[in-house]
Amino acid sequence: MGSQRTYTDEQVRDAVKSASCWADVMEALGKSRTYPQTFVKRTATELGLDVSHLGRQNSSVPVPPQAHHFSRPPAPDGRSGLSIAARWFLDRGYNVSVPLEPAVYDLIAESDDGLKRVQVKTTAAVERRSGRYRVRLLRSSYQAAAELNSRGRVRQVPYTNDEVDYFFVATAAGTTYLLPFAVVRNVRSSIVLDEKYAAFVV
Repeated sequence: MGSQRTYTDEQVRDAVKSASCWADVMEALGKSRTYPQTFVKRTATELGLDVSHLGRQNSSVPVPPQAHHFSRPPAPDGRSGLSIAARWFLDRGYNVSVPLEPAVYDLIAESDDGLKRVQVKTTAAVERRSGRYRVRLLRSSYQAAAELNSRGRVRQVPYTNDEVDYFFVATAAGTTYLLPFAVVRNVRSSIVLDEKYAAFVV
């Protein structure tokens, strides 16, 4: 025996007119929102009702905003550099590994030419004259024979090709660079990320 109607044509008209989705229609007719809609849809068709506002319309109804507790503006710094670099490699299908013990490099990345040691640098320092970012390519190193100063016997020294293969640089503006060591081999302290290094933006 077929399903017995418990609603009138007029109730269907009113429900369809005021609803924003079929679940609303079912609820207005005294049914659960998950109740089968086949017979009601058939009735709406027989009555020639406009149902173009139903269907998937409910999925586009804006959800009221709710406050969250993360109001600080973005300010990229050294804490996020490693994650930015790792994501860049992972997004391209290259697995990365992070050393468990202190190492000169920050991560090891797979490449088309084997494993590569990558040192990550971040910078928010902008040259006043050029407006370009400057990044330091130095590391801290304890020098037992060095004279004591405000930093003890820790000195800033350049990297060598025995220590890293690439520098991954992330600026505060969100621009990233992948610099082969050979490109900056002769740099003694820092570089300005100007047109000279435009080919290495990634």
